[in-house]
Amino acid sequence: MSTASVVVCTHNRADLVARAVDAAAAEARAVAGEVIVVDNASTDATPAVLRTVAERHRDVVRIVAEPCLGLSVARNRGLADARGDVVAYLDDDAVPRPGWLAALLAPYADPTVVAVGGRIVLRFDATPPAWLSSALHSALSEYDPGPSPRPIRYGEATYPFGANISFRAASAHAAGGFSPTVGPLGRHQLVHDETDLCYRLEHAGGVVWYTPDAVVDHHVVAERLTPHWMLARHTTGGRSAAVFILRNRGLLRAVWRLWWLYRGALATLPYDGREPVDAERFARECRRREALGYARGLVSALPRLAEIRRDLSA
Repeated sequence: MSTASVVVCTHNRADLVARAVDAAAAEARAVAGEVIVVDNASTDATPAVLRTVAERHRDVVRIVAEPCLGLSVARNRGLADARGDVVAYLDDDAVPRPGWLAALLAPYADPTVVAVGGRIVLRFDATPPAWLSSALHSALSEYDPGPSPRPIRYGEATYPFGANISFRAASAHAAGGFSPTVGPLGRHQLVHDETDLCYRLEHAGGVVWYTPDAVVDHHVVAERLTPHWMLARHTTGGRSAAVFILRNRGLLRAVWRLWWLYRGALATLPYDGREPVDAERFARECRRREALGYARGLVSALPRLAEIRRDLSA
């Protein structure tokens, strides 16, 4: 079996990160692996919490500081410091279930497999609002392509999400790691950083694999259960998709996607989402905001197209 490094990147999550690291440490011990916690420019009590956690798990946990804010930068720091053949990424608000890491590692027995992800189950502190339909769960990182392990190919299914994903370290290094052009930056919840890396690895001939037995429970914080947050999340999701498509698929494909995927959503009448929120209309409004975000992201990214695509040829 391949050796493993679990990387937990965190920024100002003093109230949540210890639970994730405790569970990751147990998983690492089970396969003789390690845990690297990347403190990404935290300004709250996170550094003190991490010192306590590291002392508790001194046999498997290392803390590194990355002062340059950005999830892609933090993930690259974890990749650079990792000793394992496989680097497994776990969000600081996600808790792996027993057997998670072993399940992620098993598919790497096939040398063509370059990335493996698993299921993400949402966990709420209280009853979620009535407007939170299942169509919106993926915005909170829910991921479940079904009960059977299988390859995940671009255009056929969504790549695994960053809360529960792993990469063959050598392949990720060869691809240049995560691009800081995409992905979250502090509280700006851009996405597609792991999607971008998966796409490049598959495009280079590798296999991205899904295993349903690698499960994490993803804690949904209260601030994400408001209509305002959900609408903003879909807007930034659209912006992120525009950058990803421009970067990897080119201008013509990006413009075509606007017409093919979003023309119906753009024609939808606006809905303000005031209480009481109509769940069906709110889901359509989220889709409309995603479409608007994509269109605006496309326009704003065009002047930076050469910069966005630069590291693809590096």
